[in-house]
Amino acid sequence: MLLVGFTPLMLSGLEPALAAVAEVVCVPFPGTAFDLAAAEFDPDMVVVDVTYLDEPVVRPLIANRFAAAKPVVAYMSDQGDIWIDDFQASWFGRLSDPSMADLVALASGSPEYTGVER
Repeated sequence: MLLVGFTPLMLSGLEPALAAVAEVVCVPFPGTAFDLAAAEFDPDMVVVDVTYLDEPVVRPLIANRFAAAKPVVAYMSDQGDIWIDDFQASWFGRLSDPSMADLVALASGSPEYTGVER
């Protein structure tokens, strides 16, 4: 799993929960660390914090960068929504329950997450 663009405070809450179910790599965005991770790491899931980023600009950049890997990409914002792009299954939508538990369940591949509103 690749966590992109999170502040240290957000990472302190997010990283331990996700690390319990997946190998986690954290990088700032944009930057050299992101470029290296995108080139060398083949994530099943990418979680992007778009709180301080222009989402309409960032989403196509992330999508293009990971098109070959076909991960699930989750975009989180300070508004509490989690938007999901699943490039493997070719669907997108909002996480029905934008909670940490649902995000962890989605990351673990568990059928227990409540799903996505399409």
